[in-house]
Amino acid sequence: MQRLEADEDEMIKIRRHLHEHPELSFKEKQTAAYFKDFYQGLDCTVRSCGDGYGLLVDIDSENPGPKLALRADFDALAIQEDNDLPFKSQNPGVMHACGHDGHTAYMMVLAKNLIAL
Repeated sequence: MQRLEADEDEMIKIRRHLHEHPELSFKEKQTAAYFKDFYQGLDCTVRSCGDGYGLLVDIDSENPGPKLALRADFDALAIQEDNDLPFKSQNPGVMHACGHDGHTAYMMVLAKNLIAL
């Protein structure tokens, strides 16, 4: 828990980046590239999956026993964002109005912390 609390600023930074650069389902090319960059250099395997830009991040603890799976959606909605946030959507007619940006940011930092264990 302390590790996640220590990474709060990173989570906020990731969430704001995702919020500012939303992409619709099956069009998340830049988002997938952002994820690949995030995991670059960490002790995990990143590979594409599915019909679009989905990713699998494999963390091998080398410990026998049950495995844990985490899942996060990162597509946005076809909605025009109408606010004055400094990190509002830069993509006209597309925004994260569903919380996927926050959920994904949390899962990314959680995975990073699991890798470090």
